[in-house]
Amino acid sequence: MRVLFLISGKNVPSSRFRVLNYLPFLRQAGIECTVLASYPEKYEHIRWLGYRLSYLLKRFTRYLHYFYARLKRFDIVFIERELFDHKIYNLELLFMGLANKTVLDIDDGIFLRYPEKFRVLAEKVDMLIVGNQNLFDEAKKFSNQVRLLPTSVIASKYPVKDYSQPPSEKPVIGWTGLDTNIPNLKLVVPALQRLAEQFEFVLCIISATPDPIAELALDGNDVRHVVWRPETEYQDLSAFDIGIMPLEDDEWSRFKCGLKLLQYMALGIPAVASPVGVNADMIDQGVNGFCAKTEEEWYESLRLLLDSPEQRKLLGLRGRKTVEEQFDVEKNSLVLKQYLEGTLDQA
Repeated sequence: MRVLFLISGKNVPSSRFRVLNYLPFLRQAGIECTVLASYPEKYEHIRWLGYRLSYLLKRFTRYLHYFYARLKRFDIVFIERELFDHKIYNLELLFMGLANKTVLDIDDGIFLRYPEKFRVLAEKVDMLIVGNQNLFDEAKKFSNQVRLLPTSVIASKYPVKDYSQPPSEKPVIGWTGLDTNIPNLKLVVPALQRLAEQFEFVLCIISATPDPIAELALDGNDVRHVVWRPETEYQDLSAFDIGIMPLEDDEWSRFKCGLKLLQYMALGIPAVASPVGVNADMIDQGVNGFCAKTEEEWYESLRLLLDSPEQRKLLGLRGRKTVEEQFDVEKNSLVLKQYLEGTLDQA
């Protein structure tokens, strides 16, 4: 089987966790995988070119990919999410004509942004793979060939937190994500301010730039910013003692795939998250983590974890077990392989 994967970029989360992590396992299973990535990456631009010219360069690059792909023979064209963050979809349709079968994979509610584009693509592809149950339920409105593949991590790459060491005197509450999502931290700021009056702790934020942090009212908190780098990602996350994932309960967030939460849990770090979308399904309250909706719930959940290294260890290791059992790429690669083979078997 020969599969062409069209991805958003090597550092784009959806590309990394929905495609690139699976490639070693798919290749080991005998699947020939070719990857063509957006340049510049889908959501980025080249500063000296500006946004408009960078977009034109992305389109030019995809046309080069198309002509390259025409010279090859692929059994499946696998489109990760969409080729452009734009309402147009003519290039997706062109790529669909290059192989016997086409697969579209989504991990966000892109139908909220570009409903017509999603409708056309969902109806034309041979299989639609989605990252969680909410996406599955919505996608079923457009296609009878919907499959669920939860966003997963390669568990073996995440070092489990060493709880044999003495607990830190100044625990680290951590958050990681895109700069554009930093405003979600406003949901937990009141609880953090209350906790800072009782405990010594560090609030560590991992993102590309620290600029949006200035908009948060974090006076009185010991705040540390770490620049996200792919080569140090696991090491930087491992410094957390507690991971947090606050989310606004809006339509877009309800379709997210809980990646931050997965990463915390994979490292054996106890997590507290807003019970929005898949988060509420991943967390068994008080068993492998906490869901917190109100200021009081955030305060009580974090207070308990700051106050008790034993609870941090207990919930953290249970969270790791959840990832190993349900959200490990090595196991779920067998599911993806079956989906790809099943696509070829369709009449």
